[in-house]
Amino acid sequence: MMKKNPLKSLFALLLIASAMTACGKVDECKSCSKVTYQDGNEISRTPGVVYCGDELAEKENTPPVTILGVTTVWECN
Repeated sequence: MMKKNPLKSLFALLLIASAMTACGKVDECKSCSKVTYQDGNEISRTPGVVYCGDELAEKENTPPVTILGVTTVWECN
């Protein structure tokens, strides 16, 4: 019968855990501002806030909203 060395088991476990996290995709992050235009001219801009993952995708996929000639859109970079 083989005796298991606890240090070898711990090392193997840490190696597997680090390999699993190393292969995961790191979330892309961007700074997004809500920008308002009137007649094509920028009239206001919120300070940039960093968004990542699903929150970033939501901001980038939000369509512009136009009310009475004033358009508000999320701009991320």
